Amino acid sequence: MWFFFFSYRYVGNLSRDVTEVLILQLFSQIGPCKSCKMITEHTSNDPYCFVEFYEHRDAAAALAAMNGRKILGKEVKVNWATTPSSQKKDTSNHFHVFVGDLSPEITTEDIKSAFAPFGKISIAHKNGQDLEG
Repeated sequence: MWFFFFSYRYVGNLSRDVTEVLILQLFSQIGPCKSCKMITEHTSNDPYCFVEFYEHRDAAAALAAMNGRKILGKEVKVNWATTPSSQKKDTSNHFHVFVGDLSPEITTEDIKSAFAPFGKISIAHKNGQDLEG
């Protein structure tokens, strides 16, 4: 899975009964959502998802409106979809997108070629590994 983030929200601590459809119904009340990608691993970890908004301002409003709310009995954690880092970088002039469900044959070069017309790629993540752009 490749991660580039723009107008995305991480939503964690979800009940296993929560679906992408339910998340989209709830978050669409804040602003139009483009997509929701649910991550349900076969481990003891709770499911989580990424909600993509069309507008950055709606993604910002989702944090205030939804963080700490209960969905199907569990208090959810809502935050910006970011990469874990001990050093915060200024990303105010960066554009971020999430690209998922790609074939395992897709390479770093394939991603760079696809996104090159839109500007410099600073970093990509595939299965949790940093791949420098």
